[in-house]
Amino acid sequence: MNVLSRKIKIAIGAVFCCLALFFAVGATLVWAQTYEGRMGPNTYIGSINVSGLSKETVREVLQDVTDSFYATGAPIVLDGHPAVLPLSKLIGTDAIEILTFEIENTLQVAYDLTHSENAFVESWMLLRSLSQENRIGMFLSGDDQKIFEMIREAFPDRETLAVQATFSASLRADGWKIEVKQGSAGDEFDTERFSTELIAHLSDLVRIPTTLNIVHRTPDVTTEIASSFVSVAEHILNRGTITLTAKQDGVDVKSFMISADELALMLKPGTTRLELDETLLNAWIEKMAADVEITAQDALFSVTDGRVTQFVSSASGRSFSREAVREDLYASINGDATAIEVLLTTTEAETTTDEVNDLGITQVLGTGISRYRGSPTNRIKNIRNGVAHLNGRLIAPGETFSLLDALKPFELENGYFSELVIKGDEIKPEIGGGLCQIGTTTFRAAMMSGLPIEKRSNHSLVVSYYNDLANGNPGTDATIYDPAPDFSFTNDTGHYILFEAIMLEESQELQFTFWGTSDGRKGSYSPPEVIRWIGVGDTIKTETLELPVGEEKCQSAHVGADTTFTYSVVKADGTVNEHVFESHYRPLPEICLVGVEKLSTPEDLQLDTEGVSSLQTTDTLVDDSSVDNTALQLESE
Repeated sequence: MNVLSRKIKIAIGAVFCCLALFFAVGATLVWAQTYEGRMGPNTYIGSINVSGLSKETVREVLQDVTDSFYATGAPIVLDGHPAVLPLSKLIGTDAIEILTFEIENTLQVAYDLTHSENAFVESWMLLRSLSQENRIGMFLSGDDQKIFEMIREAFPDRETLAVQATFSASLRADGWKIEVKQGSAGDEFDTERFSTELIAHLSDLVRIPTTLNIVHRTPDVTTEIASSFVSVAEHILNRGTITLTAKQDGVDVKSFMISADELALMLKPGTTRLELDETLLNAWIEKMAADVEITAQDALFSVTDGRVTQFVSSASGRSFSREAVREDLYASINGDATAIEVLLTTTEAETTTDEVNDLGITQVLGTGISRYRGSPTNRIKNIRNGVAHLNGRLIAPGETFSLLDALKPFELENGYFSELVIKGDEIKPEIGGGLCQIGTTTFRAAMMSGLPIEKRSNHSLVVSYYNDLANGNPGTDATIYDPAPDFSFTNDTGHYILFEAIMLEESQELQFTFWGTSDGRKGSYSPPEVIRWIGVGDTIKTETLELPVGEEKCQSAHVGADTTFTYSVVKADGTVNEHVFESHYRPLPEICLVGVEKLSTPEDLQLDTEGVSSLQTTDTLVDDSSVDNTALQLESE
């Protein structure tokens, strides 16, 4: 009887334990559900505690913090003296970030630290976070080279680059002779260490000044190394020219010679072999390419009265490998060969005339429109040039169309014009401005055509050129800047698409129409809604010696905003696909150049408690379409 009693008690205890465990698990699951859409306990993004906050709130917090970095720049210190490194610049009315804070990616990774699709796993992750910190840094992307360029612009007289030992060649009565020009040590910025420290501070979202050190560097190519190559270099110059013969299908097309005089300018000692000056070598190769290469021509079409008519036939081209030529030239100067064959290969047009004769492009898929009224002269020229590059292009079935690839290179030789940029305390021309008008119009045309959008980034600033025509709100724009961001979409219609780009100069509108074969889909997008407007901060002033004392020239302020709109595609079978585009536009205070008799020295500046210098160094392009009557109105002719 006692044994039976004990078994009953054990059974009852087990039942109670199971019930307790059941209720505990249930309570934990219920508790975990309270964190749906919210960051888990002990969650940090950089130095910011985001525990328990909704994803929407965290997004706004991160936007405000990163906006302040763009507005004020990153504090840096050189030799104990404070300064500011700009993190963005304006080209026309388009703000370009030197470093990009990847808010959405960071937000999602931070959320996933304590969340899972499996409810039990998520509960365990949340419980664990009660006693364990979950911290990630802000994700960033950017261009180190642009950062270093801006550092050198901010401190143009503080760096002395190490000079490599090199050659000085002269032709004498007994032939070419080479003397060694001694190199010298330099005091250079420690850019690698600086970049690592800067990224760490920005990732932590803290305003700790990043130290820029100057390090003493000796030349890699010493006088001794250069002297060891003198006899070989003299032999190369005295043996005469190097002949390059371009051949296609075994037939000589044209021959080129690098004379001893040209080689004398190119030859230089390396650490382990003779080398060629890269700038001079590339210029020589491009000069040869201009004589023998032919660019393949795609078939281009225009639309007249609703019908496709051909205006440029396709044609094959030819090209050669520049890397192969470089390798052969290096083999020549480090060997005995003086004759080089350059193999020309045929390049075919991506879209040939024969392929597109029966495309059946007769229907309008969609049209995008934007207005550029009030744009300065060079902005209009850039828009006109971009339209010329796009009009008549054919987009093949399955092709992902890159707007940057279609428009570049962004050079004077390719028809683009410059505008004036405030860089520190100077005003300099920079190519660009206006091409984001192209990006915005293409984005709207792609949506009206119901095409999948692959890459789209909104502008950093609210600019009237890009406000939606339906209600005047920002939100339906797309920015482009080489090498990023790009705008791209995919042609998934199964047929060719014709890109018709029209510039209506009388009404100052762009009208981009995509023609093709419709599969019955209809694309549209809702008028953008402004979730919040963000006010601007105090005016930023930068001293300059370029203006009379006391005179100011200013770039007007831009209010910030958060917006949203929905892109909808209704398929022929009635299926509806929707995508919500959310955009954040950071506020930009008024930025002014102020004429002074003498620039303030670093000792005159005081770091505030957050480590930001009271004197700002900001890259700003002055665009007369965005300033008031009292502000600077400049235009590059």
